[in-house]
Order: sequence, then structure tokens, then C-alpha cells
Amino acid sequence: MHMDADEEANLVLGQTAILLDRKGDREAAQLLADASYLDFESTGDSYQASGGIQTYIMAAVLYVDDHLMSAFTDEIQGRIATVLLDVALRNGYTATDRMHVKEVLPTIPSDWRKGLKERAQERPTNQARRERLAPNHPVEDGLSLGSRQEQQVYRALRQIQATTPPDRTIAIAPLPGVRLQAGHTWTPDIIVLGNGRAVVFEVDGPHHRDRRRYADDRNRDLQWQRCGIQVVRLPVEDLQEGEQLTNRLKEELIRHLWPR
Repeated sequence: MHMDADEEANLVLGQTAILLDRKGDREAAQLLADASYLDFESTGDSYQASGGIQTYIMAAVLYVDDHLMSAFTDEIQGRIATVLLDVALRNGYTATDRMHVKEVLPTIPSDWRKGLKERAQERPTNQARRERLAPNHPVEDGLSLGSRQEQQVYRALRQIQATTPPDRTIAIAPLPGVRLQAGHTWTPDIIVLGNGRAVVFEVDGPHHRDRRRYADDRNRDLQWQRCGIQVVRLPVEDLQEGEQLTNRLKEELIRHLWPR
């Protein structure tokens, strides 16, 4: 089956990540899993190939979100390039001999000018950086949330918070920016703190059942567990309005924040 250029580049990206993971370089593999996309672009240089054909040299360009740029150190890029350029060669990119990392261009909402002016008046924050630039994102109590389902969970947690005694209260932190040891800055859906402990709630849509995304989620959960923090994943299909959701969240809070 014929693949277009984007599919071919994505194949190279996926094969590189899996090979790095098999070689035990999970840090580099996870960074590739978090990358937005891979492209092959002309460097402007060329050489005379056999038969006198002018061949332009290509570079593999890895596009990543701005918060990941610092994680792609020269040393990490070298480890990735060693594998990626070989995979590209074996997939037919014969004139590719270098790799770069660039910041992906942001998605611009129609009211971006208004959003920037409002942000200029805000205090610096790590909360919901990407979501606050998106149009029509849910907001509760001055806090941005990633989806209506996350808003539903936040409201249920807020109800629990309002009914708990002062010595068993909780703090609710939706979409905080968090850096973990693997060198990534991630944004968990909601962190709840109480009794000197913390638990992460992730609201998983259908795309989380994709095999690659499932593996990525398990790796992220492992990073949290190494910090002594458990992750509770809530499939959106299982979210129920009202008492059923509240009772589920109460059970998880007792299990992880006030274990017997």
C-alpha cells in the first residue's frame, strides 16, 4: 500500500522510537513519543550522484512543543540521530545525513490578539499553558481544564472538598506543569493533595486505547510511581453524573490519601 510523505515520516519516527526502546534508551524513546511530528527538509546543499544527477541533501527535522525543547540536549539528539538516520536510510531517504530539532508552530485561535493581551495582565503561571491559548476551553474557579469530562471530574472533586472536615481537606490542582526525572515536562489532568500525599487523576478518551498511546501512558504512570505517587485513570465512557462518580472518587481518595 502506498504511503504519503507524512505517513512515511511517521513510520521512520515510530521505528526509531521502538528501536531506541529495545536498546534500553527509554528516555530518548519517550521524547520521540512526545514529539509532534517528523519531516524531511532540504538543507540547500547538493552533490552529483551517479549518472550526473543533482541530488539535494535532506535533513531530518523533529518538531516538538516548546516545553520539550530543553529536554533535547545535544547528547540526547546525538543518541537519537544515530538510530534515526539509519532508519531513514533503510526507508529510502538516501541523502539524509543530519538531524535537527525545531519548535512546532503553535495553533492560533481566531481571537489570539485578545488572548495575548489578557495573558499580559496575568501573573506567571504553569497552569494549563496550552489550554489557555485554545478557544472555548472550560474554566472553573479561574482554573482552565482540558475538556468537559475533566470539568465534570473537577466539579465532583470540588463537591467532595466542600463536604470534608477541616482535618481531612484536599487541594485540587488541574493541569499543573510538572517536570519529572525522565526529563519531561508533563501536564497531568488533575492532581489532588491531602494528608501529606498526592494522587493523579487522568481522564482518558478513546484515543488512549491506541497501542502506542497505551504504552506511553504506562510509561508516564511508572514515572509518577517512582515519585511515590499513584495514577488513577478514568475512562470517559465510565464517567457517570452525580453520586456514582462522586462515590468512585471518594473511594480513590481514601485508598491513596488516607490508606488504612
